[in-house]
Amino acid sequence: MQRLPYDDYARDKMILRDWLAMDRTAFAVARTFNDYLKNFMTAIIATLVFLVIFKGSFWDVVLYVGFLIAAILLVAGIFLLAQAYFHHRNLHNDG
Repeated sequence: MQRLPYDDYARDKMILRDWLAMDRTAFAVARTFNDYLKNFMTAIIATLVFLVIFKGSFWDVVLYVGFLIAAILLVAGIFLLAQAYFHHRNLHNDG
């Protein structure tokens, strides 16, 4: 897992400010995940619009690329959310 700046500190010596900062980071990760979901939905909708408006063999390639980009955004967002969630959970369970 990625090494974070507060990994070197002893859990029993951390003060409230430190724990609140880590919680803020977890909330920021959740907001980032929501942004990934919004981008995923936008890519799907834009790809479907291309499908309805333009018909032809060239636009089929654009369509598949659009769905591929949407899938990559969704997988990346889920991966980042899971990574941050497990790290945050481990921080609170170490002490």
